[in-house]
Amino acid sequence: MRVPRSHYLPRTRAGRIATAAFLAAMALAQPPIVHGLMNRTEPWILGTPFLFAYLFGAYCLMIAVLVWALRRRI
Repeated sequence: MRVPRSHYLPRTRAGRIATAAFLAAMALAQPPIVHGLMNRTEPWILGTPFLFAYLFGAYCLMIAVLVWALRRRI
């Protein structure tokens, strides 16, 4: 009898790339990196402290990976 594969694991190469890219982008917004390396207010970027601009960029990167995966129909 055949056991169905889990839908949590990516089955294609593009799916593995999208998963790895999303996890890497998410790691940029997590405490070891944010609190240790990016937790500063100077320089100000477009009127916001560096930390907020950095987090905005990290979240935009995560959204871009999700949109890329959606367009590739992964």
